[in-house]
Amino acid sequence: MKKNFVVGMDISSFPSLEKQGLTVFKGDYDLLKVLKAHGVTHIRLRLFVDPYSESREPYGGGNNDLETTIKFAKRVQNAGLKLLLDFHYSDFWADPGKQFTPKSWAKFNFIQLVNIIYNYTKQVLLTFKIEGIDLDLIQTGNEITNGMLWPVGKLYEGSKEIEGGFERVAEFLSKAIYASKEIYPLAKNIIHLDRGGDMNLYQTWFKKINQLGVIYDIIGLSYYPYWHGSLEDLKANILQIKKSFSKEVMIMETSYAYTDNIDGSPLVMTTDKLVKKQDWPPYPFTLDGQKAFLSDLLNLAKETEIDGLFYWEPVWLKLPGDTWATKAGREYINETHKTDGNEWANQALFTQQGEVNPALKLFKDLKGV
Repeated sequence: MKKNFVVGMDISSFPSLEKQGLTVFKGDYDLLKVLKAHGVTHIRLRLFVDPYSESREPYGGGNNDLETTIKFAKRVQNAGLKLLLDFHYSDFWADPGKQFTPKSWAKFNFIQLVNIIYNYTKQVLLTFKIEGIDLDLIQTGNEITNGMLWPVGKLYEGSKEIEGGFERVAEFLSKAIYASKEIYPLAKNIIHLDRGGDMNLYQTWFKKINQLGVIYDIIGLSYYPYWHGSLEDLKANILQIKKSFSKEVMIMETSYAYTDNIDGSPLVMTTDKLVKKQDWPPYPFTLDGQKAFLSDLLNLAKETEIDGLFYWEPVWLKLPGDTWATKAGREYINETHKTDGNEWANQALFTQQGEVNPALKLFKDLKGV
């Protein structure tokens, strides 16, 4: 493993869980101390622009507004961990299936949005700087495989590329990264896509972005084995990325289920939701299966000499009343057909009782802790 390998966790939902009465982690800094003791070096925090309806109903999913994120970032820094700030550039979840322009930006045209994304990014980072928070990594957009700030910055409609889409997204990214370099010149900037096993996607996407003059530091991948191909696919893609582009490479999101059931929660992944095929899932949804997946993934990270890996929401445990999206949130992202609750609880690295899963202990070996 590289000497300065980033061992990261995204625990953006944790402050909201604390407010709602999560008690299995006692004391302000106990959880952060546990993570650090297990080799974690960085914490990734997402930032929504305005995660509330016009009548100020929260959207859920951590309600990660600026005030919440600043407050938690201070705790993380005080615990001796480094920070990655993940700009979603939306009022709620941003991913390949949804990149909705924030409500207050929705009526602006392309030129106006270019100015807004620059000013917003700069103002947010100035606030972090004024509050005495150091940022080691900055992610300008979350899983922007199909662009950002829809519809202006959308890249594809179905399989058809939208004319001028890459040019507009390149301008958004350039302005956001320029703003971040003004305030945090030493922080490394990440461009993050999903589909970590899709070599064609990364070759096509980053060649276009590079040709359009976007300057950045790190290519970030999401890799969830349920959706993004095999570990062999991931390895081949990483090696080709390293061959084609002179950039650092990090896995920005990954996780694996350790159980098929969390007391009836509406989980996003259970074995009955997987495509039925031979030798699938690749690892059983058990504590040992989760550990085996992460062991193989970390060995892959070592073999390919990537620069870091982040586990997504390892402490998002089920809590009565907590939800990935409230009714108002589901209306915002046009997913009213779904129910509330925690969809991710069976992919945590802790049990519902707050006990450390065997998989978490693997990270400890990376740093010789």
